[in-house]
Amino acid sequence: MSGRTIKAKAEHEVVYQEMAALMGRHGDAVSAEEMLAIGANMVGKLMALQDQRTMTRERALEIVIQNIEAGNQQAVDGLMQSRGRA
Repeated sequence: MSGRTIKAKAEHEVVYQEMAALMGRHGDAVSAEEMLAIGANMVGKLMALQDQRTMTRERALEIVIQNIEAGNQQAVDGLMQSRGRA
């Protein structure tokens, strides 16, 4: 897949932190697996709401895949920097 990569901006982190806080407030009532399903459902809805004249299915999937990989790496990096590693 090829295409332009969108660089993260400070406002992107603000939106992410707000979404993470919202999801965290429901952590006791919703399992990690359910949270993953909810997030995936939201991604599907966001994809459906794109401007179909400018966003192809392939480009939408490329964006999703790139950001899954980036988010996964950020999470792993955060875990590796945490104190008390085994």
